[in-house]
Amino acid sequence: MNWRYFYIGSVVALSYILFLSWNAEKEIKQEFAEATLIEQTKDQELLPQGESIGFVEIQNEKLIVQVSPTSGKVWEARLKEHTYLNNKDSQGVRLFGFDPSSGFKFYLNSGFISEDQGFEVLEVLPSSLRLISSDGKISKTISLKENDYELLVEDIWVGDMPVDVPTPYIAMYRTEGKPLDARDNFFENSSYTGVAFNTPDEPYANTRLRGVDERIEYFQRGGWVAFIQKYFMAAILTPSDRAQTLVALPPSGESEAYVMGAISREVKKSEVSAGINHRIFLGPKVRSDLLSRAQDLELTIDMGWFWFLAQPLMMLLSMINAVVGNWGVSIILLTVLIKLLLWPVSAKGFSSMAKMRTAGPKLKEIQERYKDDRAKLGTEMMALYKKEGINPAGGCFPLLLQMPVFIAFFFCLRESVELRHESFFFWIQDLSAPDPLFILPVIFAALMYLTQQLNPQPPGMDPTQAQIMKFMPVMIAAIFIIMPAGLVLYSVANSAISLVQQRAMYKKYGASDVSGPN
Repeated sequence: MNWRYFYIGSVVALSYILFLSWNAEKEIKQEFAEATLIEQTKDQELLPQGESIGFVEIQNEKLIVQVSPTSGKVWEARLKEHTYLNNKDSQGVRLFGFDPSSGFKFYLNSGFISEDQGFEVLEVLPSSLRLISSDGKISKTISLKENDYELLVEDIWVGDMPVDVPTPYIAMYRTEGKPLDARDNFFENSSYTGVAFNTPDEPYANTRLRGVDERIEYFQRGGWVAFIQKYFMAAILTPSDRAQTLVALPPSGESEAYVMGAISREVKKSEVSAGINHRIFLGPKVRSDLLSRAQDLELTIDMGWFWFLAQPLMMLLSMINAVVGNWGVSIILLTVLIKLLLWPVSAKGFSSMAKMRTAGPKLKEIQERYKDDRAKLGTEMMALYKKEGINPAGGCFPLLLQMPVFIAFFFCLRESVELRHESFFFWIQDLSAPDPLFILPVIFAALMYLTQQLNPQPPGMDPTQAQIMKFMPVMIAAIFIIMPAGLVLYSVANSAISLVQQRAMYKKYGASDVSGPN
């Protein structure tokens, strides 16, 4: 028995078991965190600072919203169709919320500047709430559109109008701490979080939340301001006929919160008396939906450097899924389609590699004969390449073509909420999360190893570099352990199809019987 291989196998097996244990422990922590949250929301003593009584709940088919009846603030908004954990008993993802233990707060408030006062309840309906200020000056109505992700707020000045017209505003307030939902959930919170604006000059002006260290403002008509994160967002959508200042403010003075909002300008007394209406989108970042809500709102989905490839890929993937009804199968079918489209160029690269492999023995002979004369060695090798019709760089073409597609697909799958909690088959129950059993990364490593055996070793490659290349499958597989299962599934399908194509080309050019790299 070769004890060296036995030792390596034991280390790999132990590492695999440790990874599984770590994954299971992580899920337990997430479930414990959510259970703690449920208990906290039942305890009226754990209300946000400044709130003395419980919330009033309104809801529709998409959202559950908790509003303070005394301050008029929207303290919590949960999605019904998108759960925090991937199980039927989990609560919905929170877009607004608070956590007394960590100090996290993210809430919405509106009204008139310099008019900060308490409210009383006038009317409560299943999907709407009407409040009146304690002095009777301001009426506030908070409602949900039927079967939609939009929250509507109307502020009306019903009292005697002052000489100076009151200035309406709406704003979101968010502290820097992590909400309870985000704890021990590294993968979903590894993406960009920040504030974004839509302006006439810049359709998508975004800044990391921590990068807001001074006042940012845009004076305009229309547009929107949003808090952006992975999969979901909260956005204030302003009307095109109202002048306003879109702002983002850093924490200052006693306030520990970042502020993102809109201040209405040039309003008339009649407008304030009739009511100032605000639209707030609270939901998933689905491109087809965002396109219909506001101009350029779909830009909040980060499609990366190759967005011009990622967007049509996502549209095509959605079309395929509408037919087959399984996102994993759709990814495989899209991969097949991409490989067919790229086949003419890929075939040239594979044929060049096949010819290089066939000419391997002749290249070795030339290297041995002229190993002490590098100038002559280069001349003879180029002569052989010309005679055999070999392009030394031909094998790089398929890789160069695939890399932009791979990067575009990475952003497409990473940012697409459509794949969140969507299952494939068997052990893959969430294509947006890493493979829980690490089977797909192992399959990819095996396919990459088999592909290496077919690829001819470049002439004159350093022996150390050649040994390092042998460990590339393991290194890539280790990276894929933390990648979304959907992306790894694409890589496995892409590698498997490429391997079949390459073997077919090698058989055509008689390179199958030639030994591979040592």
